[in-house]
Amino acid sequence: MKASLLLCIVLGVFTAHVGVLMLLSHLRPQPKLTSRPKDSFSARAASFTDSHTGEKMIYQEFTVSTRLALPESTPPPGKPQLDIPRNP
Repeated sequence: MKASLLLCIVLGVFTAHVGVLMLLSHLRPQPKLTSRPKDSFSARAASFTDSHTGEKMIYQEFTVSTRLALPESTPPPGKPQLDIPRNP
């Protein structure tokens, strides 16, 4: 077997492997679907007309919760949890 033929075969196999690895590197896993957390802000408005004066009154209510995250989603301070993305 000639050295040039062996070199062509080796380069062909190498090029094919590089091409397959390039195609696989562009495939990304889809993000996992999670449920949307409950909003920490809400607003309500209602309008009334006073029967005696005929004046239009608007009642607005704003509610803000101090809970920013669910308790089970945050690890305790003694056990930090690192999210490191890994490529397959």
